[in-house]
Amino acid sequence: MDLILNQSLLNFKRELNAALAIVKSKKIPAELSELGSWLIGAYQEVENDLGQLEYLIALKDPDLHEDILSGFSGLLYKFRFISTKYLPAIYRNHDNDLLALKLLKWLHGEHVQTKNEPFLIQDGNFSILPAVGLPISYYLPVVSQQGLLFLPLFFHELGHYFYQAHKPEMDALVQVLQSKLDAILQPAFQSNSAQAKEQAEKIKRIVETWYEWTQEFFCDAIGLEIGGRTYLKAFSYYLRMQGQTNLQVPEKDLANSSHPVSWLRIRFLVERARKLGLNADADEIEKEWSDIAKTLNITEEYFGYYSPKYHSAITEALDDMVEEAGPVRFKTYLSGAGNGTTSYIQLIHDAWDKFEITPQDYDAWENATIGTIIS
Repeated sequence: MDLILNQSLLNFKRELNAALAIVKSKKIPAELSELGSWLIGAYQEVENDLGQLEYLIALKDPDLHEDILSGFSGLLYKFRFISTKYLPAIYRNHDNDLLALKLLKWLHGEHVQTKNEPFLIQDGNFSILPAVGLPISYYLPVVSQQGLLFLPLFFHELGHYFYQAHKPEMDALVQVLQSKLDAILQPAFQSNSAQAKEQAEKIKRIVETWYEWTQEFFCDAIGLEIGGRTYLKAFSYYLRMQGQTNLQVPEKDLANSSHPVSWLRIRFLVERARKLGLNADADEIEKEWSDIAKTLNITEEYFGYYSPKYHSAITEALDDMVEEAGPVRFKTYLSGAGNGTTSYIQLIHDAWDKFEITPQDYDAWENATIGTIIS
């Protein structure tokens, strides 16, 4: 057993030294400096804990072997988790990441919840790992990293981090909403029939599903508050051609689903957009989705998972959640706001204007603009 422990210790130390060497030697952009510092600190913690295990291994006491194995496996898991989830962002950093990194660095700096927090970008569908206390991992498709138009979808992902940063308050607000939905759904007369029991089970499923759905509607609201019309455009463009399930989902698939039906999300987005003064954009997006639904011969049906009866309770909860999160508002950063600065928000608004008004000139304009940003 002593030989196994010493061999494993030697290999662990070799891998740990290699990881530290990568972080310390790799040239990275300033936007990843917090991540680099976090990684060095995390690896040094592993190094300290490994030193304690090395001391115990050197004692060659069989009575300690079980505890050593337990401690070793936990420490190895921690090391491999860090090296798998976070180290590649340093090791495989590419110049093409700079645009998204700069946007996220600016976005983090504008919010107290994320200021100076380490973050990274990974390849994949738009999503986030929003664990508070760990580096914030943003995922986005490789192609979307190269342009301006779909960067506003990051604003939605930031909403997930806001939820985690304010989790007790957010959960309390969602629970109030769930209680209201439960009260709305309860039948006027109770019975013990099989049909009544089935109805009670469905009510339970609907109320539980709204725990996840409320978070997605909240993140959409955050995206709209920060990005304005650019979030509305990016969200619609990204999803509108993905087929029938964007418009209607079978009832069996709605129960405990993580995301609401996209068409319903559009309904809530365009309503909030109108409240923000984005009437023309809201009308346009609403008509586009209605036209797609008409072409596919689909009508709205949510099988009780949404009803206009729920609407005021939902919007009230969302308004309270947005107020709790306190995101920056897009109007503050537009050129007409009088702040005298050129912002990423204004730049992405300009990009969507250019893309829709003179699409034939867009690629050349975007390439030149991004070149200026990352140079």
